[in-house]
Amino acid sequence: MPSNASPDAPHDVAGTPFRLAVHDSIEAAETPWRALERTGVLTPYQRYDWITALRAGRKRHRDRCAVAVVHDAAGPAALLPLAIGRRFGLRVAAIIGSDVANADWLIVRQDAAPHFTAAVLARLVAAIGQEAGGFDVLVLANLPPSWQGLANPLLAIPHQPAPDPLYLAPVSPAGETGRLSARQRRNILRGKRRLEETVGPVTLRRADGAGEIAAVHAAFLAQRAARFAQMGVPNVFAEDWCIAFFRNAAATAPGSERPAMRLHALWAGDSILATSCGTCAGPHYSQYINSTASGPAARYSLIGILMHELLPELAAAGITSIDMGLGDFPYKADWTDRQDAYDAAIGLTPAGRLAGAAIMGLRALKRRIKHNPRLFGAFKRVRALAVAARRPRAGAPEQPGGEAE
Repeated sequence: MPSNASPDAPHDVAGTPFRLAVHDSIEAAETPWRALERTGVLTPYQRYDWITALRAGRKRHRDRCAVAVVHDAAGPAALLPLAIGRRFGLRVAAIIGSDVANADWLIVRQDAAPHFTAAVLARLVAAIGQEAGGFDVLVLANLPPSWQGLANPLLAIPHQPAPDPLYLAPVSPAGETGRLSARQRRNILRGKRRLEETVGPVTLRRADGAGEIAAVHAAFLAQRAARFAQMGVPNVFAEDWCIAFFRNAAATAPGSERPAMRLHALWAGDSILATSCGTCAGPHYSQYINSTASGPAARYSLIGILMHELLPELAAAGITSIDMGLGDFPYKADWTDRQDAYDAAIGLTPAGRLAGAAIMGLRALKRRIKHNPRLFGAFKRVRALAVAARRPRAGAPEQPGGEAE
């Protein structure tokens, strides 16, 4: 780089057709980031508004930002938003929010994507590491094979199947994914009628105002708390940083057709029986997480009713595809198709290459456990016991939520 150049000014990367600028804050990269959101392909989890909301919620994080913007003759061609932190004495880089997202992805202009070959990616990652002050290994998780019809450029890197699959489907203009059988549709409509007879009118409402958003978020938290207690799973959504993240992301909803997080509630009479928390990127909607009430209403396929009402609304707003996130749950197959996601690691130092191999080995072990019913059942029993052991005694103060990043 010329001595009079700005530290984050684009400069040539040898052996590639690109120039690179690495910014040390999210805000410094906002202009090219938003430009690529308009012209490129990305999942909702690389959106500027999503990541800024998450980063603001995690106020105690110690990771450094390194937002790499790749330029070509036409302008910004790709962007990789990284967080670099210390793990076991090593400097580990990952896409910001990767640990709570449903997909890692390189934000990329479609016409530039074919130029990101394995050799070019290796040189770019090495240059990013150098410009960002150094890291030992870059870890990428849950890479979809394609997005919006574009093959994933990052899969030019050696990769392996991730522990959890991703569930996706196209959405027709009529608001259908074509997966429901006639019998399933009849059962959903029958459940809706019975709910109306016993509880009251059933409607799906989008939360647009601050008061509506707060009410739906509160219902979501209560329903998720009950569900996680039943499963014996730690409730990440009740942690302070996650509550703040949801509030930050949902605050972009009023007046926006593509907010960082959109909350919907399935009402029956005066009660919220289910919620959907989703996010968008262009014509794609990702159902990030949902919740349902327990008790008698739970017998009426609440998620089925919610999805049946939600999809036509999304289609009317220009949504043409949907995903229901990572992980195998039977209801997802009613609406979407299962496909493998992938993990990869690029080591830049000898220690980083060893760490990358170890991380990939642990991810492979996790996949093996999850795909073996006996092993996964044993794991869930041990997890439930561990969570119960950590639960505060009656009258003891709750421990503050930890940071996941």
